[in-house]
Amino acid sequence: MRKHLFAFAMFAAVLLSCRNPQKQYTDWLYRYMPLPDQMHYSRSYWEANVKKTLETREKMAWDIPEREFLHFVLPLRVNNESLDDFRTVYADTLCARVKGMSIADAALEINHWCHEQATYASSDARTRSPEATVRCGVGRCGEESVLAVAALRAAGIPARQVYTPRWAHTDDNHAWVEVYTGDGWHFMGACEPEAALDMGWFNGAVSRAMILHTKVYGDYQGPEDVIRRTPCYTEINVIRGYVPARKTRVTVTLDGVPQPGAQVSFRIYNYAEFYNVVTYQTDADGQVSLDTGLGDMLVMAWKDGRFGLAVAGSEDTRVELSHFFGETFAEEFDIVPPPERPIETGATPEMLAENAARLAREDAIRLAHPHDNPAVAAFREAHPERAEAILGSLSAKDQTDVTYEVLEDALLGTGSERVELEPLRPYRQAILASGEVAALTDKAAVMQWCRANIRIDNTCNPQQLRTAPEAVWRERKADSLGFKIFYVAQCRSLGIDASYDPVTGAVESTAPKGYLKPLSDKYFREWTLSRVTEDGTALLDYEETGLPAVMAVEEGYYLLTTGRRMADGSVLARLEFFRVEGGQERDLDPVVRASSDKVAVIGQMDAEALFLRDGAERPQSLLSATGRGYFLVAVMGHRDEPTSHARSELEAAAPVLNAWGRPVVVLGETRPSGLENAVFGTDIAVRESLGKEKLPVIALCDSFGRVVYLSEGYHTALASDLAQLIPRL
Repeated sequence: MRKHLFAFAMFAAVLLSCRNPQKQYTDWLYRYMPLPDQMHYSRSYWEANVKKTLETREKMAWDIPEREFLHFVLPLRVNNESLDDFRTVYADTLCARVKGMSIADAALEINHWCHEQATYASSDARTRSPEATVRCGVGRCGEESVLAVAALRAAGIPARQVYTPRWAHTDDNHAWVEVYTGDGWHFMGACEPEAALDMGWFNGAVSRAMILHTKVYGDYQGPEDVIRRTPCYTEINVIRGYVPARKTRVTVTLDGVPQPGAQVSFRIYNYAEFYNVVTYQTDADGQVSLDTGLGDMLVMAWKDGRFGLAVAGSEDTRVELSHFFGETFAEEFDIVPPPERPIETGATPEMLAENAARLAREDAIRLAHPHDNPAVAAFREAHPERAEAILGSLSAKDQTDVTYEVLEDALLGTGSERVELEPLRPYRQAILASGEVAALTDKAAVMQWCRANIRIDNTCNPQQLRTAPEAVWRERKADSLGFKIFYVAQCRSLGIDASYDPVTGAVESTAPKGYLKPLSDKYFREWTLSRVTEDGTALLDYEETGLPAVMAVEEGYYLLTTGRRMADGSVLARLEFFRVEGGQERDLDPVVRASSDKVAVIGQMDAEALFLRDGAERPQSLLSATGRGYFLVAVMGHRDEPTSHARSELEAAAPVLNAWGRPVVVLGETRPSGLENAVFGTDIAVRESLGKEKLPVIALCDSFGRVVYLSEGYHTALASDLAQLIPRL
């Protein structure tokens, strides 16, 4: 550690004494720059951004330590987004907006600016650039937090994106922002400004997290627990800054003897998969450790063709390497998440009311911005006969930020414009104009050319950022994934049909295949399938709504994971390991463990609680609107992420609710569609009767006021919960 601190101090001293700090800071960025960033952007791009950063540092004169400036202000990259000119375009605007404020007040104000630009909307896994999020006015939490961090750093304020890779008590994940204000790090919801720092709708949810982490550009030497160091970033664990935590220690043994050099992965159950959050190698004592929340994780350890499984729910866990690779067996585990202990806030009712009024004004500002992509309209006008076919090959998100140059370039080839999640840049014109590959007429010839001319470099892209085909063509190098993307893109530029398989990650595979017929279509809801190798597991990433009737999988060893999420967030999990032989055909029957619990009354409410039905002049009671028997009531929030998820979940549950036939009372401005028995209105006393503060609140009740199910705030398993519970009523 002393060596690292000495090196850092020496570097800081050199920067402070250097006649050309712009060059030195640019060189520092290049020292840790991932390969795609080196290939996509010129040195002049980085120099211009460093110059603007140093101008802002001098102008704003924040009291920022060099370490925090170097790692949390200077870098442009936040996570895996495409980079753009956000800092050079918006820095002056943001600095002017917060001139004269303290860092804490300035951070809150910049978050309000971000809310004027964008609000939450779910979308696919590609992360837009900050400017693209501003242009389209919406983003998922990863994009909102990238925008907020970019805006804070543009104003010279240290900021970082913090996220839970997976929630432990419900499906999905979440990302938000931390800012350094001089007295330490404080959090806030990105593009979701609150009345004070250390506040967010996730104050309760985050208390149930098992791990919270962030990627820090460069070789960071800070006080936080380090998860891993890579050539480009340091991944740190910040869970102790939020909730009570423990040092979870795992010892790997074989016949009771500790095993050094074994691989150990810590896994969180989420979307019917045990998601790997980190993998370590055991030390000389056969041990690894990780700071975690006070709940359960599954740990899997393997070494020399043997592996073992165990639940890590305390400070010390032992994993015996009791199984062989290729062995057929099943094990069951009960997984319990941490209890909820919401982080307390200090905002007064007056502060909350003032902030709510301001949010409403900012909604109006954002809605007044134009959010159409002019490139799409121009392309339709220029090429009316071919435009729809090309635009139809793009996702809804791609159509919001694709450029006219990319669309024009697409006219020169065949197939979908996007191969995987790579940046969309024109590439066909450059490939075809060179004449270098014009003689290639089939896939085999293209693959042979790529292997002879493209150098694979896997040393400097640990995050697996995607590389655009045009950059690979120009630089003649790529990592393994970039190579596959380029191969498919080059085939398409030559009119040869080729594709990348997002399920297996393959572009050309001749491996023998087995054929599995799944007897359940609830992929990611109740079960998943993963390929198992001696290096770990790899999920078969099928689309949730696109599971094939027959799964053609490569011959090998597989893991079938099933789980039933209970109302308290716990999981009844089952793992089945089996082999698939080439040419084999068999049914795949996901066994989901049943709960022995009967439907239990968990609380009381007032069935006579009042609400105002749409179009009515006088309030009425729930009982008068629903009649005798069970009913569902949903008190919705307003334009926030938990409410967006609740709307989507209720829409997903519509078939179950419609078949049930009982009333669904929806109160608030947010209205889910597809509910045949919906009663819409405005709440008067229903939420008060349920005794809950956080919206949305969804309750399954009966006319006697008995509550058998209750969901409050952020919850992404509502549809599956209702599907399990309603048939049992």
